[in-house]
Amino acid sequence: MDTEKAEKIALIDVGSNTIRAVVYARRGEHVRKLYSERDYTGLIAYVRDGRLSDEGVERLCATMAHMKRFCALCRCASVTAFSTASLRGVTNGAEAIAAVRKAAGIEILPLTAEEEMTCDCVGLQRSGVGEGYAFDLGGGSCQVFRFRAEGLREGASLPFGCLTLGEHFVRRGLFPDREESKSIRRFVKGAIEDYLPGFTDAAPRTLHAMGGTARAVAKVLRATGALPRGEGPCVVPREAVRELLREAYKREGRLVATLRRVIPGRMSTLLPGALAMDAIARQLGCESFSVTPTGVREGFLWTRLLPTAAPSTAN
Repeated sequence: MDTEKAEKIALIDVGSNTIRAVVYARRGEHVRKLYSERDYTGLIAYVRDGRLSDEGVERLCATMAHMKRFCALCRCASVTAFSTASLRGVTNGAEAIAAVRKAAGIEILPLTAEEEMTCDCVGLQRSGVGEGYAFDLGGGSCQVFRFRAEGLREGASLPFGCLTLGEHFVRRGLFPDREESKSIRRFVKGAIEDYLPGFTDAAPRTLHAMGGTARAVAKVLRATGALPRGEGPCVVPREAVRELLREAYKREGRLVATLRRVIPGRMSTLLPGALAMDAIARQLGCESFSVTPTGVREGFLWTRLLPTAAPSTAN
């Protein structure tokens, strides 16, 4: 594709942990990812008593204004933004969206839990995955669902994410200790039992893992030699995740050095996320994760903006 002559469109994903803008080049029915910009805004940390604080709204507005400038520099013809649990679960979500509209001139479309799972499902299927069980672990929520060729079958948005688990359970250090880890596992197990009773009856041995946390875990495992180096989709044995957690207990300093080098923005959220991944797999009886580069952002692009196009799955 000649990207110089293609129309450029931008999509901004307002998540609980990160806000990311991706610029795509579109020409006819073909779409290709060009550039991206990410900020670890951590909106969920600004939520108090179910409300996004004034400081959180200011941080959101500042980040969105920055993303708009980035999109303008990329000469985008359009900018579309959506939010997931970051604004879905706060009582003043409408006010925060209005503040962004005024400060940055961007309208944020909030997705319901069902819409988010549908986008996840479409993202998987358009990348070639026909059916299975999957989860999308974000900063403030986790979508767990099963799907078939005809689409989403069953699922729920669970009330935890890598950032909220760290906020609620990790008190004594950078990483969860053994007792805190047990508390995280119990919480995840209880959430699955409460929200998805009977869901584990026929789960396959491999679980499709979506979201930045799963990709970060795979990246760290590749950096440590536990997985073959490379990019794109990969299969992560559950035992490799468990070994990463064991290493964190025994050699915290070494893991800190690795995270600083590989993925510094997830220093405090990677281990709570890895614990959640392991607990989900255990509850569903799965032994490995198929980590995919596609996610809710690609699903939103394909379902809402370009339903007939075939964008790149590079994330």
